[in-house]
Amino acid sequence: MMELTSLLEQTIAAIRGIVEIEQTERDRSLEQTIQVLGVGLGAGAIVSGVVATHIDKPFSPLSLHKPFHPLVSSLFWSLLAVLFFGGLTWLWSQRR
Repeated sequence: MMELTSLLEQTIAAIRGIVEIEQTERDRSLEQTIQVLGVGLGAGAIVSGVVATHIDKPFSPLSLHKPFHPLVSSLFWSLLAVLFFGGLTWLWSQRR
């Protein structure tokens, strides 16, 4: 009877260990995701603030001879910065 109790305690301890390891891996993955999104969105916000200096211009019809509206340009560069710096952060975190 004692052997059965000891075996059950060891099994429960092993299961708890496995659950803790999986929880740690999930936490690490969540931390990496938050880190990548934080750096990407932060860089995008900075780039958007730098690029968007004259957004008060009214929209005009699209033409091949006129440049894009500053709002469109700001959104484009901001999205590009989010992807670039988010990808750079992801690569850096994979290296570690």
